[in-house]
Amino acid sequence: MFNLFKKKKISDLIIKCDTDFITINEKEITFPTNYNTLIEVLGTPSREINKTNNYLMWDNHGVFCGYTDKDNILSINIYQNKQDRSEYNTKRQFKGELFLNDENITNNEFGKIALGKLAIHRLGSESEIRFGFSIGVNRDYKS
Repeated sequence: MFNLFKKKKISDLIIKCDTDFITINEKEITFPTNYNTLIEVLGTPSREINKTNNYLMWDNHGVFCGYTDKDNILSINIYQNKQDRSEYNTKRQFKGELFLNDENITNNEFGKIALGKLAIHRLGSESEIRFGFSIGVNRDYKS
């Protein structure tokens, strides 16, 4: 018997980082990026918050981003720790994997990893448990 109301299984994200681009489930993305590209890569956001800045939440993936210009989104944030209980945290935590040059760094501790045009930043201060990580523009990069 068919179950028309059966929830579609959500696959966990596999994020692979290289010097100037990342792939999310084999779809390439560069930063800055835009609203439409994020929807192509991550699907329709489960929530949007519009305040001083705009925020997109993919609760099913544990991914969030904030922006002021939807054509110039600088990064995405991946949450791994539910201790941050703000409305900006995702309802589900990131269960996928993060790779840097084919090495799994999902649970490794780091402050900032500069790749080139991109960087991976730790979310949360050094004195507390890491909330997750942010992937996006490396502000220190000089071409």
